[in-house]
Amino acid sequence: MLQIRDLSVSYGPVRALQGVSLSVPEGKLVCVIGSNGAGKTTLLRTISGLLTPGSGEVTLRGQSLLRQPPHRVARRGVGHVPENRRVFPDQSVQDNLILGAYTRMGKLKRDALNAELEGIYTTFPRLKERRQQLAGTLSGGEQQMLAIGRALMLNPAVLLLDEPSMGLAPIIIDEVFRQLQALKARGLTMLLVEQLAYRALGVADYGYVIEHGRIEIEGPAAQLRADPRVQAAYLGHSST
Repeated sequence: MLQIRDLSVSYGPVRALQGVSLSVPEGKLVCVIGSNGAGKTTLLRTISGLLTPGSGEVTLRGQSLLRQPPHRVARRGVGHVPENRRVFPDQSVQDNLILGAYTRMGKLKRDALNAELEGIYTTFPRLKERRQQLAGTLSGGEQQMLAIGRALMLNPAVLLLDEPSMGLAPIIIDEVFRQLQALKARGLTMLLVEQLAYRALGVADYGYVIEHGRIEIEGPAAQLRADPRVQAAYLGHSST
């Protein structure tokens, strides 16, 4: 579904990504774990067209996404749940969700839009309770649910999630990852970047470890959870 080949991205003289290659098969959840500053957010922002790489290739269903503006990348089917949620604070919950479907508004009839909104409310019942509330007044966990719901309104071919656990209480993190598990069970293709390695590897099919802009380790998620290097660096313990 999504293929990245030899991707390099720089911020001025600083190389943020160096020859990164990874793939996200259709219907699978792939995670990228790594420390702060490793290049995780840069990777997602490049896929979405927010950053232009110096070299490399990004393809969705075999078609290049490079040098496409972000709105065209979204139209191609890339949904992005950004770091820190980035909801529209002065708009209602429902208006935020409707804005998520903006690329399809010319084709989406009112009945179909309402049906899709109800689908999001079924997935996130809290949002239905808050649907007329301003998004900026929601809790951090509710805003995260809203950001995911807004991206789902795009009906994406692939969903990018940038640190969905950031700034949330443990009980809310549990809820967010339960929802990711449910979306995975529905067959949604997802690329998750996450600093909480044990949570990401617990839900993913396959994982990559990125450090200093390079992929250092990759493999099935269960294999990475058992890897002594990953355990020592990201899981807080090492095997004996």
